[in-house]
Amino acid sequence: MPSLIAYTAFARAYELGSFSAVGRELGLTQSTVSKHIATLEARLKVQLFARTTRKLNPTHEATQLYEGVQHLLDAADAIHSSIGGARAEPSGLLRISLPDSYGRAILMPIVARFLIAFPRVRLDVQLTDQAVNLIEGGVELGVRIGDLASSTLIARSIGLVEHLIVATPKYLATHGEPRHPTDLLLHNCIVYTGFAKGNRWVFDSEQGRQTIEVPSTLGVNSADAMYGAVLHHVGIARVPHWVVGDDIARGRVRRLLPDDYPTPMPINIVYPQTRVLSSRARCFIEFVLAEIGKPG
Repeated sequence: MPSLIAYTAFARAYELGSFSAVGRELGLTQSTVSKHIATLEARLKVQLFARTTRKLNPTHEATQLYEGVQHLLDAADAIHSSIGGARAEPSGLLRISLPDSYGRAILMPIVARFLIAFPRVRLDVQLTDQAVNLIEGGVELGVRIGDLASSTLIARSIGLVEHLIVATPKYLATHGEPRHPTDLLLHNCIVYTGFAKGNRWVFDSEQGRQTIEVPSTLGVNSADAMYGAVLHHVGIARVPHWVVGDDIARGRVRRLLPDDYPTPMPINIVYPQTRVLSSRARCFIEFVLAEIGKPG
């Protein structure tokens, strides 16, 4: 049976497209890497790479093999960590899916610090507000905002999203300022279409919880674009706090309904129940939890 190093060489050759690059990384000669790949090809009776003078081109069979090999290497990594190798430095490729606006504003600075702290890890980051199928997409970790609909995911809470109801002074001068959530029914509202019921705004106050289905002048699947529409005086929106920044203090927008605040939404790092987490994934989760918990 091919050795674990042979599978490691294959996975890195698939990712890097070069036997020599794999050799430099693993401390092997190029010919040794080539022999490991040849051993796999002979064992599986398939060609894994089409060799050219410029690069390696994975075959269809290599693509099929790659995902299985990743699971194998992650399982081996987990076993090694559990038996006393926990202090080994995390390494390898980690694919993660992040919500677009939250990812850009909050998580990407943490990603940058993670890469400095763990230089042997490589990250493939997908920024999307779509709920990516982690298994089909080959993604090890995802970050989800809102209640989780799927019970097939293991979740680690990393915080809450606080939303603000905002509009520009110019819009309010023309249309008036809502004093109660029901007043929103008379206004132009901008809703986030990334949620199934983006026009259903839930408020908490001392009087309890209230749900308003606001009329939608504009629907947008991007929090940043939604806020851009607010700044162009289109209407009132419920936006994440990080999008607004210091614009309230600067007077660009006004916070509305301060006594009726939108119900916060949970933020979770998720991964499939069937996934054996690699040490790099576990390390990333713990790093994010530590960074999110820091003041300021």
